[in-house]
Amino acid sequence: MKLRMDKTLQFWVDAACEHIKADHPNLTKAQLEAHTLREYESRGNSMRCLNKRGRVTWKATPRFLDMLADAERDALDDLNDSP
Repeated sequence: MKLRMDKTLQFWVDAACEHIKADHPNLTKAQLEAHTLREYESRGNSMRCLNKRGRVTWKATPRFLDMLADAERDALDDLNDSP
């Protein structure tokens, strides 16, 4: 079963799966994605919703998007402050 996600969440889930796949060599990519989405949901970084066709899809929460925007601003500030 393909898990439907918005582009931002898909990027971060893929990154997390790459990071943890060495620890879980027997799991498929879909299982790693499901595990990661459950973790993100429990932390408040993702949420389930229904798309126009009534299928379950996953989206990044506004809180997660704000956290990413803050991290980007901090990184840009650090870049601009370096000599």
